[in-house]
Amino acid sequence: MDEKKNHWKVIESETMYKYGYFSIRKDKCELPDGRVMPSYLTIEFGPWVHAVAVTDDGNMILVDQYRHSAKDSFLEIPGGAADKEELDDPKSAAQRELLEETGYQGDELIFLGSHYPNPALQSNQIYTYLSLNCKKVSNPKLDPYEDLSLVLMPVQEIYDLLDSGKLRHSLMIPSLVLARPHLLK
Repeated sequence: MDEKKNHWKVIESETMYKYGYFSIRKDKCELPDGRVMPSYLTIEFGPWVHAVAVTDDGNMILVDQYRHSAKDSFLEIPGGAADKEELDDPKSAAQRELLEETGYQGDELIFLGSHYPNPALQSNQIYTYLSLNCKKVSNPKLDPYEDLSLVLMPVQEIYDLLDSGKLRHSLMIPSLVLARPHLLK
């Protein structure tokens, strides 16, 4: 799948827009058969992280978060963007996000894998970690404009929602699939 023969050659690249945590890049590319794509847009983000976190009594730690673009709330795994100093250390970002959004911390974080949220338009990956035996150690410390609430739900109920198609946040689904073999045995 990752053979170079299928990769496009970038002829020109230009940052069109930059704002805070993302930018939009325009590339002119030559395809393997010689055709030239005059303008391919990519939204560039740094890495994102997910912390699939479970308490010692078997509840998954989630957040119910309002997402303005969809004008609705979504059940989500704690997570977010890596800070600049965490770009090469997504594990640290996952620990921080879990603690900031929920006030919970686990014994350790186990790397489960990564996936691309939308490789047709975005450059970044989501790094998924599993945190077990989580305990509440502080109050959440939310970003100024985060609008979320904490949800504790039995692990099996989360997977029942996943299997029934009731989880609607598409970034959450692959992270839950990565965690399933570790949580449902």
